[in-house]
Amino acid sequence: MSRADMFAFYKKAKFYEKIHNREADRLIVISPMVDDKAREVSRELGIKIYSYAEEMEEDIANERSG
Repeated sequence: MSRADMFAFYKKAKFYEKIHNREADRLIVISPMVDDKAREVSRELGIKIYSYAEEMEEDIANERSG
């Protein structure tokens, strides 16, 4: 993912929230290839990046147990 892709994802998430009058619990991206600049943007926007789906599942399981 590029920096522009990250901004596009964020804008789409905010559009969804506005249309459905509901705030997203979390914003996540699952991609094995993320540009360094996109990682910086994700930190600024509060988007969590995972390299593969199982990594996300492990993280969520740890949050629930912790």
